[in-house]
Amino acid sequence: MSASLAASIRIQWRVIVALIIRAGQADYSRKTLGFFWVIAEPLILTCGVIALWLLTGRGEGHGSINVVALAITAYTHLQLWRRTVLPSLNTIHHSGWMFYHRNINVLDAIVAHCLKESISIFTSFLIIYGACLLLKVVDPVRDPGLILAAWCLDTLFCTSFSILMAGLAGLSEVVERLMHPLMYLTLPITGAFVMTDWLPPRFKIFLEWVPLANCSEMFRAGVYPLSVKTYWSVPLIVFSSLFLLAVGLPVVEYARKKLDVAA
Repeated sequence: MSASLAASIRIQWRVIVALIIRAGQADYSRKTLGFFWVIAEPLILTCGVIALWLLTGRGEGHGSINVVALAITAYTHLQLWRRTVLPSLNTIHHSGWMFYHRNINVLDAIVAHCLKESISIFTSFLIIYGACLLLKVVDPVRDPGLILAAWCLDTLFCTSFSILMAGLAGLSEVVERLMHPLMYLTLPITGAFVMTDWLPPRFKIFLEWVPLANCSEMFRAGVYPLSVKTYWSVPLIVFSSLFLLAVGLPVVEYARKKLDVAA
């Protein structure tokens, strides 16, 4: 790696870190109770899901599946999907003033946003799971390293998808309007509320090819014991993320130039 390339990477990384800090201060320092809501929101909704599943017997008949751990991992996974993609849709139109700085571009803004959300959501997961562990309603995780690797891959896929959607939304407001209802339609294929092994064979094969479901299964593979069968593929997640990036980066650049011309 040449010295100039290494220096450019260091500069852009400092820019992304600065944007993460700025966004964190804006989101958590000026609001009532600040970062507490990052923990409280998933905690409240997770408790509701747990109560519903316990009352309906959702966790029965699935061996060593802990319904509390299932609910915590489900909501954590969905939070990352929802809170990275949707806010990224208006990045080009609403953050244009930042791009007048020479070292800040659209990609920096999207990556900074996704990393900030990933860090905050994963922190809330650790706090909530740790509290449940102290209360002895969940078991210790099996493989912390696998959990971290799965979360990084989940973040990579969500960031790649966010970049593509940000570019498309920059070209047409219709995309931004459609994505909100479409995000709800993606819930069945996120793998959040069901284990792939529970499904009939024809649906199981379909879900095995969905990167989001693979991320969810890999995450749970680090939480549950080996007796719980999971289906996930690292190459599938990585290659699908790289494909989204290969398509999304030119789209974002084109949308950014089109905005400059219109301005």
